[in-house]
Amino acid sequence: MSNEAVQGESKSLGKLGLLLYPLPLLVFVLAWHLLTSSYPDRQFTFSSPQLVWEAFVKLVSSGELLKNTGVTVMEAVCGFLMGTSSGAAIGLSFWYSKTVARIANPYITALATIPIFSLAPVVIAWFGIGLWSKIMLAFLSTVAVAIVQSYQGAMSVEPRYLKFMHVAKASRWQIFRIVVIPSALIWVINAMRLNIGLALLGAFIGEFISAEEGLGFMIVKASGLYDMATVFVGIIALVVVALVLAAGIDKVEKKLLGWRYR
Repeated sequence: MSNEAVQGESKSLGKLGLLLYPLPLLVFVLAWHLLTSSYPDRQFTFSSPQLVWEAFVKLVSSGELLKNTGVTVMEAVCGFLMGTSSGAAIGLSFWYSKTVARIANPYITALATIPIFSLAPVVIAWFGIGLWSKIMLAFLSTVAVAIVQSYQGAMSVEPRYLKFMHVAKASRWQIFRIVVIPSALIWVINAMRLNIGLALLGAFIGEFISAEEGLGFMIVKASGLYDMATVFVGIIALVVVALVLAAGIDKVEKKLLGWRYR
C-alpha cells in the first residue's frame, strides 16, 4: 500500500473517530434522560440531565464551581509537581548505588501500599484543613510511583549504550546525563500519567474528610443535602480536570520525546 493510501486511510479514520467518540456519551445521557425524566422518585436518587444542567448553570453563575475547581486543581497540581519531580530525582539517583536502592526498597513499598485514606487524618492534623494538607496528600499519593517508575527506567538502559560510554571513558555523571536520563524519560512520563489521577485522588480525599472549599467539599456538602445534581456536577468537573491534565501530559511527552514521533 502506498504512503498516500495510508495517509488517506488514517485521515478518514480520524474523521470517523471524531464522530464516534461522543456517541457512547450521547447514548448514556439519552438513556439517563429517558429513565428519569418522568419519575420524580428516580430523580431524587439519580438526578437527571436536565437537573444537572440547571445545577451547572447555577454554580457557574454564582462562581462557586469555578472557585472550588480552582482550589482542587491547585492542590492536585502542586502535589503532583512536588511528588513527581522529587520522586523522579530519587528514583534516578538510585542508579548510582544498587545497595542504597535495595535498602530503600521496603520503605518505598510500604509508602506505596499504605492507603492514602488512612494517612489523611494524620496529615490534616499536622498541616490543618487548608491547602497544605491537601497538597501533602497529593504529594504522598504520587511520590512512590515516581520513584519506582524512574528507578525501573534507569535500570532498563540498553547495556550496549553503557558499554559504548565505558569504552569512550565517560564519567559516571556523563553516563547518567547522556544515557540514563534520556532512556528513563519514557518511564517518567508514564509515572506522570499515573500520578494525575493519584494527585486528584489525594486532594479529593483531603477535601472529603475536612475542608472549607474544593470540589470534594462541594460534593460532600451536596450529598449531605441529597442534592444529587450538584454531586454529579462536581464529579463531571473532576473528570474534565483529569482529561485536561492528561492532555497536558501528552503535550509534555511530545515535547520531550518528539524524536519518537519523528
